Order: sequence, then C-alpha cells, then structure tokens
Amino acid sequence: MERRDTIDERRALTGAGMAEKRSIGIDISSLNRRIRRYLSSTMPDNARIATGGNAHIIMFLARHRAQTVVQRDVEKRFCITRSTASRVLALMERKGFIVRESVPGDARMKRIVLTDRADAIVEGLVANAMRMEEELFEGFTQEERAQLAAYIDRLMANIDAAQARKSHPGEPMGESDAGGKGDMEESMKESDE
Repeated sequence: MERRDTIDERRALTGAGMAEKRSIGIDISSLNRRIRRYLSSTMPDNARIATGGNAHIIMFLARHRAQTVVQRDVEKRFCITRSTASRVLALMERKGFIVRESVPGDARMKRIVLTDRADAIVEGLVANAMRMEEELFEGFTQEERAQLAAYIDRLMANIDAAQARKSHPGEPMGESDAGGKGDMEESMKESDE
C-alpha cells in the first residue's frame, strides 16, 4: 500500500495539485527572459555591436572600474565556466571592447579594462537599464524593492549552497555534472558565433 500512496502523491504534485502551485524557478527564468528581450529590443543603436553577454560584461566592468577585475570575477558574477569566460573575453578583446593588463605584484593575473570603444556605449546601456528598472518596478514602494532584493539574495545564497554541496570537491561551482549553466552561459556562447 505504501507504493500506491507514493504514486498518488506524485500524481498530486504533477497533476491538479501542481496547477495550484507556482514554480518560482520557472517564474524567475521567465522574468529573466522577458528582461533580456526588453533590453535587447530597446538597446541603443550604438550599443548593438555588443552582442550576447558582451553588454552585461561591459556594464559589470564599468560599475567596478575602480577595482581590479580579473577573469575569475567575471566567472563568479555571471556563474559561467572558466572556458566560457576565457572564450568570451578573448572575443571581446578581438572586438576591441577590453584589454588585459598585468596586475602589479602578480604577472599571472590579468586585469580586465574597458577600452574607449566600450566606454562609448556604456552611457546608452546605463540609460536603457535604468528605463527597464523603472518599468519593472512600476507601482513598487522602496520598501517592497528592498524586500525583493533581500529575497533574491537569499534565493541565490540558498542555490549556491546547494550547488556547493553537490559539486565535486576542488571543482569551482558550475563546472560539475550538475550544471550551473543558465541563460547567461547560453548568451555568452551566442556571442561566440
């Protein structure tokens, strides 16, 4: 009889019972796609040369201009593998968006710096992102925005902890068989083409 109960429980979760429950993971993924679609359709003409995830990396580098940003920082921020980050950054370097400079005290580390070509599109990307945020948070109070940000931070911490428990020892998060690759990883690969 225990087997039958388990089957009925699974049916309840995948059938009518599931229709009543929302999947936050699917909702977040859907929201991410909608945001990316909006940003892509409203991207300023002079910024369209930054394909795929290039615009995201350019914005990340612009926001962290005063700090030493290296490839590992890009991997962690966008939850992408070392090989994807290496490939995308090499392509951005060939396109003239970034240069890599040696870090004083450690010749092996290369600081990633925006070029004038990338800087020329940053202002348009910032304005577009700000417009998107205004649209996204229409009707939200400052308190609701802060609360949502706190929830998102907790969700990311929870999934990072779960992934870390599942990852193979000594292997960076996102490179195990469990995956860790998401829309950004796919977007980064699109920019290779």
